[in-house]
Amino acid sequence: MNYKDFLSDDLFVYWRIHPTKELNAFWENFIRKNEEHRKAFNKAIEVFEQIRDEQDSLQTTDTSLLQVLKNRIKKEKKRRLRIIFTSSAAAVLLLTILSTLFMLYEKPGNMTQQLSSIGEVMDNSNIQLFTGSDMLEIDNNSTLNLSEKKHSAVIQNPFAKKEIDLNDNRTNTLVVPYGKRSTLILADGSKIYLNSGTKMEFPTSFSGKKREIRVEGEIFIDVKKNKTPFVIHTPHSQILVYGTSFNVSSYAEDRRESVVLVNGSVEVRSENSTLLLNPSEMAEIENGAILRRKVDVSDYTGWTNGYMQFNKSPLNEVLKKIGRYYNVEFRYARDLDMNNQTCSGKLFLSESLDDVLQAFSKMTYLQCDKQDDTTISIRK
Repeated sequence: MNYKDFLSDDLFVYWRIHPTKELNAFWENFIRKNEEHRKAFNKAIEVFEQIRDEQDSLQTTDTSLLQVLKNRIKKEKKRRLRIIFTSSAAAVLLLTILSTLFMLYEKPGNMTQQLSSIGEVMDNSNIQLFTGSDMLEIDNNSTLNLSEKKHSAVIQNPFAKKEIDLNDNRTNTLVVPYGKRSTLILADGSKIYLNSGTKMEFPTSFSGKKREIRVEGEIFIDVKKNKTPFVIHTPHSQILVYGTSFNVSSYAEDRRESVVLVNGSVEVRSENSTLLLNPSEMAEIENGAILRRKVDVSDYTGWTNGYMQFNKSPLNEVLKKIGRYYNVEFRYARDLDMNNQTCSGKLFLSESLDDVLQAFSKMTYLQCDKQDDTTISIRK
């Protein structure tokens, strides 16, 4: 690691602006356990303070570093932390505010132009947890953990942790709108990543002969091994598992539903068919029929690690996935024939939509024009 790695980490930035006893202890402990990074760590603090000084205390204009960061923190636009900082951290995204501002520090006087490229690509609707007659809004990229304590759930993100009471006999519904993502740890310890545009029903605790949940949208789940079978109900299938990892995609607007198995084994049932899947296989369910084919699981699970991987994927499917992830709509003329054009490669999911659109253009030689924050037109 060098000092720029620290300057590109949100937790480090937040700590320098809002130091607390907990954060002080966290970083002291981190450096104590990672002495090889101490020099880079101290350099990062020095450079951060130089940026702070250059901006004349950072509190005089709306374009100051402090104000920008405060606004982004307030709007829940937080990136996932680097794996090295916490065992539960998600994959590293490409850009952060501080890396942008570090470049500005090297070339001052162009702040307004640089910051204008950071688009507001998500809508204002938050993730919602419905439990009985109550509704609770949850921050983006938070983890809802039902396994720590009985009759309650712990909601945690890098900057906050709170506990809510849940009734054991209650069915809960977690709604993740387009442009947002969430993580859920069920009472049995099974971990679920919920992609954009997903609704899931689940109990506070499992009882009886089955562990059952209902899903519409896309999830990646790592089922805790248990003698009690685990059943996932989707609009078009039932998936029976005992302990395994797999991806389920079942959006209402898609003709096909898919189940991609990473490890273990699952049984997929539809109205007319039953299929036992092996690792690196996908079941496609359409009109009650189930088809099996061999796949690269990374093409379907990469979104949980901050990227999308494509292998001769039709461009209309690629744009659909990007649109869901960032809550934007793509418009293009029929003569572009997106169904029959394909692309291959890995698309990293930067928080800046502009970066993703530029990468898509390089992969496809198509031009992306932003009409507004939610609409992008595609042309040759």
